[in-house]
Amino acid sequence: MSKQWWKVSLLGIVMVVAGCSTTTKPEVAVSTSPVPVAAPKDVWMNQFEQLNGTPYLYAPIYVAEQERKSILKQIKSASYSSYDERKDYQIDIRNYMFVHRDNLSAGKLLTNNNSRILELEQIGEPFPPSKSNTDAMNRPSGVKTVKTLWYVRAEADTNADKLLSDLDRKQIGISDVSGANYTEVIKDIDKILLVSRLGIDRRVVIYTSGDKRFVANIDIPTRKATIKELPPIN
Repeated sequence: MSKQWWKVSLLGIVMVVAGCSTTTKPEVAVSTSPVPVAAPKDVWMNQFEQLNGTPYLYAPIYVAEQERKSILKQIKSASYSSYDERKDYQIDIRNYMFVHRDNLSAGKLLTNNNSRILELEQIGEPFPPSKSNTDAMNRPSGVKTVKTLWYVRAEADTNADKLLSDLDRKQIGISDVSGANYTEVIKDIDKILLVSRLGIDRRVVIYTSGDKRFVANIDIPTRKATIKELPPIN
């Protein structure tokens, strides 16, 4: 039974990769001269959360104007409620603040707010799997003990629309649970085609950069990536 499961899983991964490579057109950043976007003057921070299994609390630092627009939009549609129910809105997060709950030390992830953080994932030891949840290792959330933090970040306006978004070139970075020692592991990403989570120490990422496709093997403890170009599809 286990051998059959392994074969089915391998076939599924091959099909996903093949589908991404043959049907997904790369979104190319059109500007050859990336333009830095000035840090917003009006930023806000109000909701701290616990990083499970650690003494650290963290909170996003975001553009206050974007938050106000989201709140007004929900009030007008009569569906505004609590902060927790608004987490899926596209708030423009520019940084994170980390606080040690015991010694009260604090620090920011980045020295400035010039870039936009598109994604934050907590990587660590998962909750033990149960009958209702046999895939806990591969979930991006539900981590029992957080070991490291994974980010996707847009640094500059590379498509000349005067905004920072997922349409711009991105980088993948990793930091300690305290937000310290942020390290860039992949840069110049136009589109992420696949992230395969292999335990808490490894990720395989397939992505486009310009008209080329790459596969990267990321060793999370050392924060180093081995990157190879995929063969052309035509």
